[in-house]
This record gives sequence, structure tokens and C-alpha cells, in this order.
Amino acid sequence: MKSIINYHVIDPTNIGDLFSAPTKYFSFPGYTVEQADIRTINIDEIKDKHIIVGGGGLLYSPFLNSFVKLIESKAHTKLIAWGIGQQAYGTSGKIQELDNFDYSQYLKNFDLVGIRDFNHKYNWVPCCSCMHPGFDKKREIKHEFVVFSHKKFQIKIGNFPHLTNNNQDIEEILDFLGSGETILTSSYHGAYWGTLLGRKVLSFPFSSKFSTLKHPTGIFPIQKWFQNKFKLSIFNKTLLELHYKNKFSCKIDNWQDYLKDCKSYPESLNENRERNHWYYYQILDTLAHT
Repeated sequence: MKSIINYHVIDPTNIGDLFSAPTKYFSFPGYTVEQADIRTINIDEIKDKHIIVGGGGLLYSPFLNSFVKLIESKAHTKLIAWGIGQQAYGTSGKIQELDNFDYSQYLKNFDLVGIRDFNHKYNWVPCCSCMHPGFDKKREIKHEFVVFSHKKFQIKIGNFPHLTNNNQDIEEILDFLGSGETILTSSYHGAYWGTLLGRKVLSFPFSSKFSTLKHPTGIFPIQKWFQNKFKLSIFNKTLLELHYKNKFSCKIDNWQDYLKDCKSYPESLNENRERNHWYYYQILDTLAHT
């Protein structure tokens, strides 16, 4: 039987990465299907197998070597990108790199390309986590605001209910996001899923990916993310100062001024699902011509 490997990031501390794999939602009759972590590619294991790369923000320099391995190992099989997107880390200045991003270094020799970044030359195919049945549940708004932070880039705003993406229970996450009238988030999937739930979203970005959504959120213009630190002092004398490697914070003054830019998109769920269904049939046709 023919085989398909779906490469993505398998990170139990990042709910978005866990639920972005297309093979969680779509079946491929006649094929054995497995998921694998794109960070640990074994060339010997992919020989004669079709490869689906996605989803997630995989168009990012630390993953480039993995793409090179997949491209170089390609023989008589298909190499397909599904719902992946770019990342240029930083804040306001980095957002300007959107139009200059070099997709070709990652995607050359791919047989079929679908990227989640809207309004670029490749097929627009949003993250297929939109296919999760949890989005069909109707949820009551209980709070004016809820805060959903990326585990590394956390935002602290008032006493609003707060959750991070370091969670493996997507139903819990969707219930939480759906409980807010407006979602304040530093998580890409928090912004994406909140939009699919019909809620208004204000994003606090740490990379360019927040500006690639087809249904744009409000954007708070963060000037800088600061690395969190621990300081030990006695009598106003600093004895020890340590920086946390993966914890950052930012200034959020006047965030309310940007709520006017937030809007809901009731059509977004169906639109995103229809596009994934369309791409699925494109893939089946491509595989049929192997």
C-alpha cells in the first residue's frame, strides 16, 4: 500500500501546532498515513513516500534545512504543502517584510502548494484546524474580554479571564475563546480560531504571521517585546539578575484605542472550510497522477 507522511511540528505545549495537521481531518483511501515532526526528518524513512508538509508557521528559517532535505530526497513521489505560512519575528518593522518574503527557497520543486498567507501568488489554503467539529458548537458570550496568550509572549491586561496556548484540550480552548465578546491575543491560532467563532479579535503580534490572515483582526502596534527577568536585590543592591530565555512581555498602554479596528466575520468558518475541501480534492487528483 502507498504511504503518506504528514510533517508538521508536534509540540504538546502548543495547541495550534497540535491541531494544524491536515491528516487529522482528511482521509486518504488506499494510503497508509502517519504524522511526523518536521524537526526530526529521517531521510531513510521517507523514500518512496508522498509528503504533505503542514500546517503551521513552517516557512521560517529554522525549518529551512528540513525543507531542503525533503526537496532533495524527492524522487517519484509527490511533495505537497498544505496550510503553511511565513514568519518574520519582530514587531512593527518586521511586519513590513511581508511582501519581501522569499517563499521560493522553501517551496521550489513542490508539486502542489497551498499557503495560509492570503493575497500571495500561491493558492490560499487556510489552516485546516478550521475543520475541527468543535467550531460547530454554539457558545454563549459571558465576558466582554478574554485574554489568550502565546506561552512565550504573554499579555497581562486587567483582571480579564486568561489562558495560554500551552494546552492540549482544544474543546476547552474553543469554549474559552467563545466566552468572550472580544478576544485579546498574542497567539496566531487564538486570533484565527476567535475569528472562526464569530468573535472580534485584537492581536498583539510578535511576528509577521498576524498580518497574513484573510479576515484581518485589529492589530495593537507593539514597539518591542521585552525579555522577562528575575532580579534578586538586598538594600537596593542587585545581587543577581537572570533573563528568562522564552518569556517576553510588552507595554500595552491605550490598547482600547484599537478596539475600533476589530470586527467579526460570520462567513469565515464556512469560507475557510470550503477552501480546504477544494484543496483536498486538488491533492487527490495530484496523487492519482503519480
